[in-house]
This record gives sequence, C-alpha cells and structure tokens, in this order.
Amino acid sequence: MNLEKLKQFATKRQLEIIDAVIKYGSQKKAAAELDINSRTLERSLQTVKRNASRRGWSPDHDMTHSVPDTHVVKGVSTFYDEHSNPIRQWVKSDLKKESQEAALQAFADALVDDLPKYQPLPTKPLTDTPQALTAYVIGDAHIGMKVTKERNGDSDWNLEIAERVTVGAIEKLIQSSGGSDVGLMLDLGDFGHSDNLHNTTSSGQNHMDMDGDYGDSIAAQTRIYRRSIDLMLKSHNKVILMMVRGNHNSSTSRCMNVMLKPFYENEARVEVLDNVHKFQHITYGNNLLVTHHGDKMKAQRGFEYTARSLSKEWGTCEHKHLLMGHVHHHTAVEIGGMLCETFQALPAGDAWHSDSGYGAKRTMSAIVYDKEHGEIQRHKVGINQLGE
Repeated sequence: MNLEKLKQFATKRQLEIIDAVIKYGSQKKAAAELDINSRTLERSLQTVKRNASRRGWSPDHDMTHSVPDTHVVKGVSTFYDEHSNPIRQWVKSDLKKESQEAALQAFADALVDDLPKYQPLPTKPLTDTPQALTAYVIGDAHIGMKVTKERNGDSDWNLEIAERVTVGAIEKLIQSSGGSDVGLMLDLGDFGHSDNLHNTTSSGQNHMDMDGDYGDSIAAQTRIYRRSIDLMLKSHNKVILMMVRGNHNSSTSRCMNVMLKPFYENEARVEVLDNVHKFQHITYGNNLLVTHHGDKMKAQRGFEYTARSLSKEWGTCEHKHLLMGHVHHHTAVEIGGMLCETFQALPAGDAWHSDSGYGAKRTMSAIVYDKEHGEIQRHKVGINQLGE
C-alpha cells in the first residue's frame, strides 16, 4: 500500500492516521501512539482505500488514474500486452449515476473516523434484575412522515410527535416490564419514512409526504436511538440495538448502523448489531429470535430461511420466534414450532392507507424472554397512553 499516494483521498483525521503509520512503521505502533485500538485504525485505512478505488486509484488492480472528488468511477478498461503489462487504459467516470446506497455508504464511511465517541458513565452492575432478555419491539416508526388529522381522519403525525411518542413508549415499557439483565431495542424497519433527499422510498418510485427535510428526519432518528439506549442502560446490564432495514429506509438504516457502531465502541454495555443482511438473529439461552422487515417476505418463507440457514441455532434452541413489521397490524401463526409474528406500529396512517381503508390499533410491545423457558411476559402500550 502506497500510503503517500493514498493521502490525497483522506480526510483530516485519516491523514493523521496515515502519517502516524508512516512515522512509526507499523499499524500497531501507530495505534498505540494515537491512543486508538488497532481495529479502528485498520478500519480507517480500509475506508480511505475504498474512497480511493471509487475515484479510480487502486494500484493492486492496475487502476492508477483518479478522477475529481466530484465524480466516481463507473468502469475501467485496461489493455495488456503479451507479458501481462498494462499498455492502455480508459477510465469512465460519472457523477449522476452513482447509486444512492454507494453515495450514502461513502458519506457514512467518511464520517465514522471523525465522530465523537460515547463516553460511558461510571456505573455498578445491576444485581437485582432477572436473568432475562426484554425486547422492545418498535413497529414501523416512520420518523419524518407528515400526516394531518384533516387528511386521514385519525390524528396528526410529525417529527415532534414521532420523537416524543416513540421515546415515551420505550420509557413506559421499561417501567411496566421492570428491567432485566439484557435489553434489546428491536427496530423492525422503516424507522425512517424516506431514504433520500428526494423524499422517496428505497426503490425511488414512491414520493413521501415529509415533515422537514431528510436531514431533520435523520437527526430525529439519531436522538431517538440515543435517548432510548440511555433509558435502557438504567434498567439493563447490557443493551443490544438491532436495526432492521425496511423498504422505506434500506440505505439510510445501513449507513446509520455504520455510524452508530463506532459511536458506542467504547461502551462495553452496548452492542450495535450489523445490519448488512436484511435477516438478523440473536440467541439468548434457549431462545432464537429472527427478524426481517417483512417486505416481500411471508411467514412460511421466513420459517424456511431460518430452518435452512440457521440450522445450528435451530437445533440448540427450543424456543424460536420470527418478528416482522411492514403490515402495521398484528398477525401470529405457528409453523413447525416457530412463532411467526407481525407487530402493530405507533404512527397514524398516511393518506394513501387511509383512503384505501387500511387501519390497525397503534401500539408498541415489550416481550420478556426467560433464558430457559422462552417468552414469559408481554407488555403493551397504546397511543392513547402516550398523550395522543
């Protein structure tokens, strides 16, 4: 790796890291001098390499002609002589055709290195909490959606209401469940209502009515995650954040996940699960919990995926639970010993759903899983209990 050449593609913080590696001769020594862990340093270097390759510079692949930082490389054609030496090369660049997810991913990668880290507060382990996992199941939150009572005949929904109601529901469910050893903040997808500055869903085909702009929505989503995790840390020794990617926010959810993981890396009590795959799962004692947003996914196929792809976990866990969102109403069916369930959501119905006659109760649930015996309690809070 030519670190000097790589510096032209680096941020200010990444430049400090590259200079330290050059000065001290190894990544391990550089990490020690910068007082960061080796994993963080390695991730920063990989981020710079990815940014460089997007702009056409990757010597390992005979790509040595970069494009301006306003463009991305969409293709490279290299001709070789009979001795496999490159003799001619065409670099095709484009700005407008860069994919939404690639653009957001690059943006997130660049921010990760400069994000402030969560500073853990001194705390003593909770010794009087039951050995159980409490899952706070957030149905489609649709943060950023704008709905008016006059339009849908139900009630208003905007950024202020969404933030207050979602955090309020988590707080009430913590109070009613009483806390446990592990808390799982389970976002079942569509946490955000749109996926880009054009206010469309991930497919780019459906335009959404939004309160504020895309940045306002992301700021509110981040505050909800952080405030909820702070509340959960008071009642759980460990907090797990599972962010499922929905059909409204697939790219945004992935990038927010990339940024939240390093933010909490200094807090041993918080684990942010990777959401590269749309299916996610965790095991807790005798429990296997599997999640998917539910778009283009029926219960039967979710069951088949779990039995096929998680066969080891399937064999060792007696209690299996598939949790999905997307439909905004509650359904439950047991297939082959696995409970497959969809959950209600707190937001008001938008104009399209209201005009089409759709509707369901607006609730959020908390499920308590005993380590040995599976689900032992369930708590629910409704929209009317939250002042709406």
